[in-house]
Amino acid sequence: MVKASILALAACAAMTLHAQENQVNRLPEVNGREQLQKNYSATETGFWIAAEAVGGYSCRISNSNFALAEIDVTAGYRFCEYLRVGAGFGGRYYFDNDKVRYRSSEWAFPIYANVRGNMIPTDYRTTVPYYSLDIGGTVQDGFMLRPTVGLRIGQKRSAFLLGLTYTGQSLTGFAYDDEGYKYSKNRFVSFISLKLGYEF
Repeated sequence: MVKASILALAACAAMTLHAQENQVNRLPEVNGREQLQKNYSATETGFWIAAEAVGGYSCRISNSNFALAEIDVTAGYRFCEYLRVGAGFGGRYYFDNDKVRYRSSEWAFPIYANVRGNMIPTDYRTTVPYYSLDIGGTVQDGFMLRPTVGLRIGQKRSAFLLGLTYTGQSLTGFAYDDEGYKYSKNRFVSFISLKLGYEF
């Protein structure tokens, strides 16, 4: 009786193991070998894209200040985790536009080249510091320079971005003198901004 019980238990265990083995998803075999599935989330090189939201305030000491809000999309090529190169564009809205700018429209549209990368490797970390630099211009304004430092939280090819940004923006436009004559006018304004985004 004991032997019969042991044989029944062994048969049940063998059937359970066989059933679990059948539930394992396997790639088709080629020439008797299983195909190796590539993990694109861990690849060092390739295409990348990021979407970011920016909110900031100007840093004018003795003049009127104003705020901006912006959404950007940047894409390019990743050479390694320390260097990505790309280009981007966005839409920017100026609050209290009439206090500083020389245009009636509150909207502007940045177009820029971007260089970014991690400062330290992500092999054993999910949070690393990163750098980013945008150089370009803004439709409706002028030259723009925007360096960023922050934290990248996630995997090698999929992460949230939290950054502190300085934006130097040339504002160009027209003004009128006391006699009503129109003339061109330029002003360079600095902004401190917080940047939130996602990159993959």
